[in-house]
Amino acid sequence: MAVSPENLSVALAVLGSPEEAVSTDTVWGQTEIFYRERWTKRWPEGLSLPWFLEREESALSVSRQRLFELGESVETEEAAVSFYVAVCSWGAGTSALQTSRSVRPLHEPGAPEKLLEGLKVASTESAVDGYSTFNNYSQARIKYLGPAFFTKLLYFAAGRPTPVDTRHPLILDRRVAMALRWKNTDGWSTAEYSDYLDLVEALHERWRPDLPTDVIEYTLFHAGRTPNAPSI
Repeated sequence: MAVSPENLSVALAVLGSPEEAVSTDTVWGQTEIFYRERWTKRWPEGLSLPWFLEREESALSVSRQRLFELGESVETEEAAVSFYVAVCSWGAGTSALQTSRSVRPLHEPGAPEKLLEGLKVASTESAVDGYSTFNNYSQARIKYLGPAFFTKLLYFAAGRPTPVDTRHPLILDRRVAMALRWKNTDGWSTAEYSDYLDLVEALHERWRPDLPTDVIEYTLFHAGRTPNAPSI
């Protein structure tokens, strides 16, 4: 898709000076605190509690760097659920509401199987293929698991992006959409997600081609984030 000059101009203004771009250490070091009991008290009956929640401390934390590491070894349904909880713990942070929303998809029939199916595509296929898989009920779509949540799964399951990987799957949520001045701030189609990656690819070329594209996502997100707001 041809990126419009207007969309490019808006995004470049939000990103600011290329010389002031954050480092990958800053992006991958982004760490969020979450509360274990907000997951365990809503946990589905019959589903084993993942090892990620087996620690006894009430307040825990996880970073982007750690989530990339966890995404390297998702080969079973149990590992897929644990990875999901880790990613959504980072996304929901200390928000009880967002944590409740993150638990809800796990109550759906076949959720572990669908998570594993989608994560396998995310780790081996293109970003658009991964999005389409998680966005299609005939494939790995799970009720209550929307793009703001599953694009985080795509991003971490695909591994750490490099500067040459200009179409790495990236997180797309309401704050990113608002920073870009999109009218639609949720429920994006696969085509709209592809348009987002097109825009990021164009921004990367114009702004900081020496950095991974998640620096762009991180900067757009933080442009509209209020203090202590969750990452979803």
